[in-house]
Amino acid sequence: MATDIGTDRPTERRPPTPRTLRYHSTAGARPMSAGRVILVGSIAFFLAALLNADSLYAQASRQPFGWKRTVARAVVAPVRELSHLIRLNEPRAAIQEAIGRDAEAGTRERSRIPLTTLPSDQPPPTVAPPRVPTAADPLRLWVGGDSMAQVFGQSLLDRSTERGTIEASLDYRISTGLTRPDYFDWPAHLVDEVLPARPEVVVVMFGANDGQSMAIDGVAYKVRTPEWQAEYRRRVGATMDLLAGDGRLVVWVGQPPMESAEFDERISIMNLIYAEQAASRPWIRYLDASLVLAPPGGGYTDTLPGPDGEPQQARQPDGIHLTRFAGNLLADAVLAIIDEELAAPAGSAEQGG
Repeated sequence: MATDIGTDRPTERRPPTPRTLRYHSTAGARPMSAGRVILVGSIAFFLAALLNADSLYAQASRQPFGWKRTVARAVVAPVRELSHLIRLNEPRAAIQEAIGRDAEAGTRERSRIPLTTLPSDQPPPTVAPPRVPTAADPLRLWVGGDSMAQVFGQSLLDRSTERGTIEASLDYRISTGLTRPDYFDWPAHLVDEVLPARPEVVVVMFGANDGQSMAIDGVAYKVRTPEWQAEYRRRVGATMDLLAGDGRLVVWVGQPPMESAEFDERISIMNLIYAEQAASRPWIRYLDASLVLAPPGGGYTDTLPGPDGEPQQARQPDGIHLTRFAGNLLADAVLAIIDEELAAPAGSAEQGG
């Protein structure tokens, strides 16, 4: 505390006068009317729709074939056309291209990879070379497909790792297949991501999501129609040919019997196509999953005998997907095929499994 000069009396310091805050009065301001709020919101919503018109159209196109998909596409199509006309689609397309995504994904009926079959007069590619894999030089194995490949693929990876001579990778995509490249383009993915790694053995399992209508030249056809089956046969055969070469062995795993009789009928149609197309391609070994996951008389079953003879749960409650026990059985069957092929003399592989 300070004191007056020449006195002993302390002087009191006055606290500084606080600065006053200046407020802008809103008295008399007129709030935005409800109509204007709606108008501004509608303009913002419409601009957002124009900027993302391609994405909205892709989402509508990915819906199952039917009236809901038709209506959704009809509603979004004019917005998409206007977006392209005034070029408001270009910023999103540029971003998609910059991050390596397909800007047209969801809008095409067929794969962006031309699917063609090998000429009949061309010599068939050789199958897996008869080499013995080692820990230092492991066999490169890739397994992929739809959701059915998940549990089975995990089992195959676990059993491969236990051997120490197989380097395996798993790539399953739920709700995918060969009928809807607009949702996920498997041939393009194989060309862009899988084959460049030069796998020596490829194991694929498609079909659980393919039993739906398929667009062919703008017309939707159901599984039981000749048009659907001819197009699916073409896609399966072309995908098998796509995987050929480099001495590669391809194990194409069929679908097991399904609990639903109607769904099982569609699955059976696809399994016949897999077996038929594999039969003429020596680099393909077709594994009939029913030989592993069905009872002796055939058909669907929830349980199968375990190692001790006691029943083990083989299917999940949906009557479609596999349990770990069933996945292990299927993985063992695939490894048996791989062992058989690698042990065979060069050029002695049987056609089509």
